Amino acid sequence: MEIQEDVYVRSVGSSLPRSVSVDWAIEQGLYDPAAVEMCRLTATSVAEDVTPADMTVEAARTALRRAGADSKELDALIHSSVFPPGPAGWSLAGYTLRELGGSAPVTELRTGCSAMLSAMELTIGLLTGAARHRSVLLTGADVFGPWIDRWGSYSFIGGDGASAALLGTEGGFARIRSVNSRTLPQLEMMQRGAESLFPSPSAGRIDEQGRLDHFVENVMSTVEAASLMAANHAELTRLSAAEAGIGIGDLTKVVFHNMSRFVVEQFVMAPLGLPMERSCFDLGAVTGHLGVSDQLVSLERLLLDGQLASGDHVLLLGGSAGFATVAIVLEILERPDWARGA
Repeated sequence: MEIQEDVYVRSVGSSLPRSVSVDWAIEQGLYDPAAVEMCRLTATSVAEDVTPADMTVEAARTALRRAGADSKELDALIHSSVFPPGPAGWSLAGYTLRELGGSAPVTELRTGCSAMLSAMELTIGLLTGAARHRSVLLTGADVFGPWIDRWGSYSFIGGDGASAALLGTEGGFARIRSVNSRTLPQLEMMQRGAESLFPSPSAGRIDEQGRLDHFVENVMSTVEAASLMAANHAELTRLSAAEAGIGIGDLTKVVFHNMSRFVVEQFVMAPLGLPMERSCFDLGAVTGHLGVSDQLVSLERLLLDGQLASGDHVLLLGGSAGFATVAIVLEILERPDWARGA
């Protein structure tokens, strides 16, 4: 979908807890030393006494401050997360707005790791459609500890953190040029396995490997699933790039999830014919897979590090359970003052 009206990213913000190294995890017997060479990950972000709510509010305040905006100006707030962010039946989005001030309508998305990109897609409708909103705040946060063994996968190391972005129609450092999304429901069982469809009354660790094993035994091989995902990533990227008026080779940076090097390379960069230098793997290798926040945290870091300038194009690409994929192309209009002064 080509975005023909002006929709801008006004600012971004993040909140990350302390960094914990892979070396420490190996010493503690938490991480397989054999994974180091294959995955090339060096550290992750671990929250101990910091809640998703704490990090969300901090990231939101940063985004508002950088945009010179007041929370009372907000027309809507959309919060995203992979896992439940607090007490059952509670609204973190409502809590965030209470902390910030204001009375905008709030929504929560629980659509997996690409939820922040889905929130951006929905926000485009709010800003250009019948609602004619002018300013929407997106927030997202995840803490992996209660839900999965953060060190137990070869695909990623779970990281904790939060992100925020303020989108609007009256200017910003980037313009959203295009967005496309698609779901591959034939891969849905990868994140379900043989588990009951009845909700669990109590939280517990997710057996990711057990779910995947059941899927492979009953639906398709990992090679077939990987091929489907890689082809989908590439197709949506080509479509989004074309609608933004550029070619794949014109993408300055490809911002995917903070995964192991072989995942980023084989699932994204190689199918696109782009070198790993255009990925954000090096940024993600030290923060961990932050659930819904990978893309915005990397975008923020690219700006702070001076790796983006006016005229650059950035792909935000994400996938999540379902299997849902979103591809968004941003045109960088300027390096904002808050990034230049960092």
